[in-house]
Amino acid sequence: MLERLRKLRADAEAWLAKLSPRERVMVTAAAVAVVAFVVWLVSFQISSGMAAREERIDQKTKVMSQFGKLAEGYRRNQAERSALEARLKGQPIQLMSHISQAGAALGIEVNDLRPTGAPADLEGIREESVEVNLARIDLPRLARLLQSLERGAGVVKVRRIRVTTRSDDPALVDATLVVSTYQLRS
Repeated sequence: MLERLRKLRADAEAWLAKLSPRERVMVTAAAVAVVAFVVWLVSFQISSGMAAREERIDQKTKVMSQFGKLAEGYRRNQAERSALEARLKGQPIQLMSHISQAGAALGIEVNDLRPTGAPADLEGIREESVEVNLARIDLPRLARLLQSLERGAGVVKVRRIRVTTRSDDPALVDATLVVSTYQLRS
């Protein structure tokens, strides 16, 4: 193999020796142009391959970032679900007493309480609702009562609010609330 390369080199040198100086310059310039083109082509292919790999790495990094965000969201939702289940498994709340006590703690007279019907069972969760009528209450005290009801023990939610203004005192309103509590069915 080495012998064959030596023979090819010798043939190329002999052929170049037969050329005139002007032809040698032209062949050399053509050879340099071909070598420069090949080097450019190889470097273009390498840089193109590197750019494609970097793009794939960027895409996979974005996917991994999204996966991390989704995993964090999943963990947060699981923690919220566990906390909610723990609250649902807790002691049953006597809803009428809870509402009365929350009102009394805030200095709000809560006298008009009516159960909205028999407790309903939905998909393993028992729901009990009470309608509360509050007359002549100002909005800040109503807001504090709503917060107090939902922040207590167990799962208590204000499902519906109807507020009507009063013509005798525009600073006061009449409010009707539907408050529900939820408990896991045994």
